[in-house]
Amino acid sequence: MANCYICGRPLNVSRYRLRRRVKTGEWVRRDYRSGKPNSVQNRYGSRIVCQGCAKWIDARDARSARWQWIQIGLVVGLLMILLLH
Repeated sequence: MANCYICGRPLNVSRYRLRRRVKTGEWVRRDYRSGKPNSVQNRYGSRIVCQGCAKWIDARDARSARWQWIQIGLVVGLLMILLLH
């Protein structure tokens, strides 16, 4: 029996599995003289998740996409204002 990658909930036997792209690891290289990270590498992979976590991931992705469109609209609006004056 499979478990959800995010919350660990056991998944029922079904005909299909919900897969989502989730963060599977992180690697940080630090400069110990200054304490600041020099580089950060995130790893993502397709993992099986439960229905609740799949809905949460989909909602998070939709909010992120909506925010990107808002930013593009603001930039286009600002450019139009600057070009018209």
